[in-house]
Amino acid sequence: MSLTHAVANAAAAAAAGAGKKAAQVQLQAELATDDEWNKFLQRDGLLVVDVYSEWCGPCLGMVGNLKKIKVEIGGDNLHLAVAKTDTIECLKRFRHRSEPTWMFLAAGQLVNVVFGADAPRLARTIEEELRNEELAKKGERERPKRAPHELTPPEQEVADRRENLEAERRAREAAARTAARLARREARAVQLETHFGDVCAALMMPHAQKHLRRVAEALEPHGITVADKCPLVLGKQGARILAAEDEEMSSEATAAAVSERPALALLLKKLPEKEGDVIELARRALYGDGVEVQDGGAPKKFLSQELRADDIPGIYVPKDRHQRAAVLDLLFPKMVGAAVPPAAIAEPPHLALVFGAWQRRAVLAVAEHHCATRLLRYGFFADADVNAPRLLCKTIEQYEDRPEKDYCETIVLMVAVGVAEPALADPAVPVPDGPPEELVTLGPLHMSEDTVAGEGECARFFPPGYSEPEPRPKSKARKKKKKRQETKDDLEEGGGGGEEGAAGVEEEVNGDVNGSTEIDEEVDGGGEGDGEEGGDEVEEAEDETLVADKATSPPPA
Repeated sequence: MSLTHAVANAAAAAAAGAGKKAAQVQLQAELATDDEWNKFLQRDGLLVVDVYSEWCGPCLGMVGNLKKIKVEIGGDNLHLAVAKTDTIECLKRFRHRSEPTWMFLAAGQLVNVVFGADAPRLARTIEEELRNEELAKKGERERPKRAPHELTPPEQEVADRRENLEAERRAREAAARTAARLARREARAVQLETHFGDVCAALMMPHAQKHLRRVAEALEPHGITVADKCPLVLGKQGARILAAEDEEMSSEATAAAVSERPALALLLKKLPEKEGDVIELARRALYGDGVEVQDGGAPKKFLSQELRADDIPGIYVPKDRHQRAAVLDLLFPKMVGAAVPPAAIAEPPHLALVFGAWQRRAVLAVAEHHCATRLLRYGFFADADVNAPRLLCKTIEQYEDRPEKDYCETIVLMVAVGVAEPALADPAVPVPDGPPEELVTLGPLHMSEDTVAGEGECARFFPPGYSEPEPRPKSKARKKKKKRQETKDDLEEGGGGGEEGAAGVEEEVNGDVNGSTEIDEEVDGGGEGDGEEGGDEVEEAEDETLVADKATSPPPA
């Protein structure tokens, strides 16, 4: 019986202990779904919720203080919880934040938000909001009418400042892109003018090709001839290029016409004796640009207006030298390519992301699986200095072959955050906006503030010619030693006779054999010595395993 009573008492004590533990756990609820969140909001009293992201976790350092406050002053009027922002839609504005955040709610309304792990401030706020809640229950104070997803006044101020900074950043980046595009177009125009100053490309739409004779007759009085013509289908990319050059060519009907049916490319050439610019002369003949309208007279209808069908123009002639260069590249690529090199490919806007070299495998694995098309270049550098970088090597294979590695060494990635020509991008392909989140979560040591700063930093990390293959050192050709073949006459002359010469040859052969035997002995002896040194190296390697590997371990705190 005594054993039975002991077992019963132990079971009762265990149950009592479990009850106490359960009561402690209930001091702070865990919310991970919208249903749990909505159910928690229905509780009466002041609700204090620690919101967190899954990759960061809740603020564990404040749990003890909060439970102490609940037991001492809060009682049943104070309820604590932790809520995961990743799975609760109402808390999505707090996602991807590492700063501790507490929400104060009452009667389903958001009354306050506190940021930062400041224990005294949090305690004061809880005491103040508890008093306010008691006054609200007595009808002596009104609660704020603010839903949990709405911003508090301090949050709104921060959001406004962040929005203004974001607008300034976008304006700065847009201005830089516009300036870079203008510089590229000007450089290409100057390059083509040296060879094609007296010619201009034009395009007749599919429905207007039968009026080619009328176009030639309209150009002839102005000293312009049709030097060449070529039917071609531009496709969708060609239609986008035309739409980016001239708004008149940007309608959906025009894009469908030139991308699906053959249009007629014309090469207009100015006669040598004619003065003036070929673009201005062609536009005056077909569009009436620069032609004065007489007072009281009806405006003259030019050929470009007559050939227009609905929303589709009948003919297109570039308006300026930049458009002429772009249309020449589009319509007559072989002719242009025979005279000048192709236009430089514009790089998309990009940022520089600097990580510790010990993270190289994780960084490159994430880049390969999540943003391989956005990784433009990468390299390994001596440190994280963005102003005067010192290149170590360009590939991970070269870095792995380095005998010594250090904590301060870094891997730098040049990552695209947009497209070079937004007007030419395929609408079906999403345009990247900002750095890849998968890389940001790895914790870079440095990330460019914006694409303007990123362009300057990447220019220092990856100067022109960085991606060109490195020349391999030429291997030295080994000269083959010619063996002297002694003839019988040489042996007779050198040996003084047949028998003596033969004896001399035998002595030389025996000497060579003995010499080779000595060499073999030396090699064997050297092998023994190397074996002893190899044993010492193994012992040193075993000793080094006790030290953190600088190649794959984070730097010490």
